[in-house]
Amino acid sequence: MEYFDNWQDYWDKFLFNRYGKEAVQNEDDLFLQVARTENRKRVTQEIFDRIIALIKTGLDLDAGDILVDLCCGNGLFTYELRDSVKQITGVDFSKSIIETANKYKKADNISYHCSGAVDFMKSYGTFLPGIIPSKYLMNDALAYFPPNDFKELVFCIKSVSPHFKFLVRGVPNDELKWNYYNTPERKQFYANLQAKGDLTNDGLGTWWQPQDIKRICDELGLNCEITNQQLPVSNFRMDICISI
Repeated sequence: MEYFDNWQDYWDKFLFNRYGKEAVQNEDDLFLQVARTENRKRVTQEIFDRIIALIKTGLDLDAGDILVDLCCGNGLFTYELRDSVKQITGVDFSKSIIETANKYKKADNISYHCSGAVDFMKSYGTFLPGIIPSKYLMNDALAYFPPNDFKELVFCIKSVSPHFKFLVRGVPNDELKWNYYNTPERKQFYANLQAKGDLTNDGLGTWWQPQDIKRICDELGLNCEITNQQLPVSNFRMDICISI
């Protein structure tokens, strides 16, 4: 992979740079395009189904819910939630990935928007006037946000929705990073990335401290529950549930 200094370029070009594919051609490519992989192959159906189940229970989805899926990627997960809620809005900043979502993962109650998550929530009334979401999801994407942007995002959500539940899944937990860098070679690889100052950290992004998540929520007067993921999904990521 070449070096990137911003995440949008990274994801716009990810499928080609990592796998040499100009565009999605089949269901497996959908997983590759958004890095839902293990050993460079799509995650197993068992793990995928497990993640979907965890999202549904973590958000306590209801048929009347209006859900915003922030950083939705190509709709791989968004689409699987369509029968659990009334309406879904998927948001992602990559034009090519949103085009894929509209081609392969569309449904009558799903709309996709090409926008950064913070910009979308700051201008929410322009995008969806009169529609107040009850649930929000961010799946495996907080690692691409600096703390100030995440705080602004949560503040905007609070401003739009007087009552909400926001599930932030798959956040790399700095306290568990040695579960991931678990060999001398991996530890050296991590040290080399840090020395180089690689923004993407080979695509993994930023390792977050749980206390930093809690501090942001405390400052905004919000409840925050943090749970470490378990194998076979992950042993180095955490899930955060934020609510009023």
